[in-house]
Amino acid sequence: MMQIFTSIRIKFRKTQPGFSLLELLISIALLGLVMSLLYGAFFQISNSSLQVKSTLETRQELRLLMKMVLDDLQNVQYLKRFAESGQSTIPRRESGLIAETKLGPENTETGELEEVSSLYFHTAVKSRFYPEEKEHDPELHEVSYSMQENLDTKIWEFVRREDFYLDNNLREGGKSYVLSEAVTKFELLLLESETALAGGGYQEKWTREWNSDEEYCIGTSPLFGEPFCLPRAVKLTMALKGEDGNTVTDSQVSNLCVPPCNPEIFE
Repeated sequence: MMQIFTSIRIKFRKTQPGFSLLELLISIALLGLVMSLLYGAFFQISNSSLQVKSTLETRQELRLLMKMVLDDLQNVQYLKRFAESGQSTIPRRESGLIAETKLGPENTETGELEEVSSLYFHTAVKSRFYPEEKEHDPELHEVSYSMQENLDTKIWEFVRREDFYLDNNLREGGKSYVLSEAVTKFELLLLESETALAGGGYQEKWTREWNSDEEYCIGTSPLFGEPFCLPRAVKLTMALKGEDGNTVTDSQVSNLCVPPCNPEIFE
């Protein structure tokens, strides 16, 4: 029997050498570095987002507080007949607006005590603190805003007081509620006068104190250039400390009236 032999080439694949231990360690280290950078960037963005959100929430709360104050002030009333009606039998009744200053919370930057405003006034607004009297609301109340230190917690509180009925004392009575424990600044400037300048424009005179109950104010008329019983405008500045420890400050100017500013509502 004849045997036939054939030669067949067998091709062998040349294997590539694998990663060395050093190369593997370097790759893992680089991967860890990239991941740490990614996580760092992620958390930095997240923290920034949280800070922005916290600041926005603080600013929104501050604006709501300022809106409440300005809404009340824009409807301030000087009740001339009400003030004069008690002169013959009892001391003159207080009306209009009384603004005073006192020492308040400590300034965190200077370490000195800040001066804060205290406001007492009559305003023609709906009651906020007497919902049970909604049907009988005269829409004319005593309102005050002030900073008061809580003697137990040593925290300065921003307080609104409202008296449903008018009485002789503009500073006391009614219900008081704490609106915020984070207010660090409450300042009100009142526009006393505007003087026309020869070169155009006006020179404004602002004050931090006001008392509509002064004797010179009784019976005056702005039509004849005599003193106003109410300021022409107010500038409110407030600061609020957020939960993140940052403080947000805002200022707003609001016109209170257009002369004549003292229309009598008790005819």
